[in-house]
Amino acid sequence: MNKESIKFAGTYVSICIGSGFATGQEIMQFFSAYGMISILSNLICMFLMCYCGSVLLKLGKKENKDDIDVFNYFCGSHLGNILKVVMPIFFFFSFVVMISGAGATINQYYGLNKMTGSIIIAFVTLISILMGINKLIDILGNIGPIIAIISIVIGIFSIINNFENLHMVDEVIKGFDIKKASESWYLTPFMYTGLNMVLATPFLFNVGKTAKNKKSCSTGGILGGFIFMISAMILNIAIISDIENLYIKEIPTLYMAKNISDLVGGIFSIMLILGIYTTAVPLLWSVCSAFFKENTKRFNLLAIIFTILGLVMSRFPFSMLVNFIYPISGVFGVVILISILIKGINLKIKKVQ
Repeated sequence: MNKESIKFAGTYVSICIGSGFATGQEIMQFFSAYGMISILSNLICMFLMCYCGSVLLKLGKKENKDDIDVFNYFCGSHLGNILKVVMPIFFFFSFVVMISGAGATINQYYGLNKMTGSIIIAFVTLISILMGINKLIDILGNIGPIIAIISIVIGIFSIINNFENLHMVDEVIKGFDIKKASESWYLTPFMYTGLNMVLATPFLFNVGKTAKNKKSCSTGGILGGFIFMISAMILNIAIISDIENLYIKEIPTLYMAKNISDLVGGIFSIMLILGIYTTAVPLLWSVCSAFFKENTKRFNLLAIIFTILGLVMSRFPFSMLVNFIYPISGVFGVVILISILIKGINLKIKKVQ
């Protein structure tokens, strides 16, 4: 395992860890709500995340051309052309959700005006975008693992404190009205992977183009998927172990962190903001790169325009923005996931032939 593969793994983790993961809401709705069987769901999702990350990076390295449209490449010209129009719009609105959420988070934790918080995250995101994708890989590759480690530590402490509750989880959970991502637990690994692939696909494909060797892509994708899902699994078990208290919390992980100590709660608040930042950056980059090549005047101007527009739209209520964007992401996510799986299988068949 070399430095490049570790950097790619960190970037992959950073892309996937957003505000939904960091708050614990994503994990609770996609996994914990189903009880102990959700651990099996975690394992299935881990395989899918490792596989997709590896395929995206390797194909980016293999097809190292500036004129390739990632959606046409994976989904074919008809569906690809639809996604080519729709996805930048989706990425932009998701970016709006991130900076709105950042404003709300900074306001709640530190008492700053919501708009001030949004401006801070938007400005830092814009500066990061203007640095170019190679610099982004360096930044995101370092932040992602830190967030994952803090999540794991918080989760382990919570599991230790509530371990005796795990044996009766499936009985206890029946009495609670917990919002679920799907009625069937076995669909959630595919939905959750698809949700992450919506953003990861264009960004990781372009990250793969920067690779010096193919092995870094394969190892980085597998390691990134593994680290991300180990973090998700530990958080899931932690939430399950204290589901009686956590199912009514807006931010389950904050409750867990504060139960450990005020210091850990403060560290978590920083982690949550970093989680939002690591998602906002690839979102804005993906929007701008859909129109112009990075490091050009047009790309930079568009990044500034979208940042200002995003700030204006972030004044809408955070909950309204989430309810509008996230259901759409699930549909596109499954389509993209299936396309990646088919592309990866076809690649293997061609090698055998």
